[in-house]
Amino acid sequence: MNKQELIAQVAGKTKLPKTTILGVTDALVETIEKTLKKGEEVKLVGFGSWRKRRRKARAGRNPKTGTSLNIPAKNVAKFSMGQHLFEMLN
Repeated sequence: MNKQELIAQVAGKTKLPKTTILGVTDALVETIEKTLKKGEEVKLVGFGSWRKRRRKARAGRNPKTGTSLNIPAKNVAKFSMGQHLFEMLN
């Protein structure tokens, strides 16, 4: 499901215009991004949580040429699913 399909689904269930849902979706994503950038955790009880995590530098290799290279350290977003979502999927 892509963003437009998600907006169409939510608009159908809520009977709200797609433009309203688009604005809410964009605001939600922007808020999650800003919160993670500050290093804070975002929790949606039952669904899951996101947190900023530092990935260490490591050695890697180019799969095409086989040459080794260094992959620098970087920040990534880590998602952990909540219990309700876990139970729905399993």
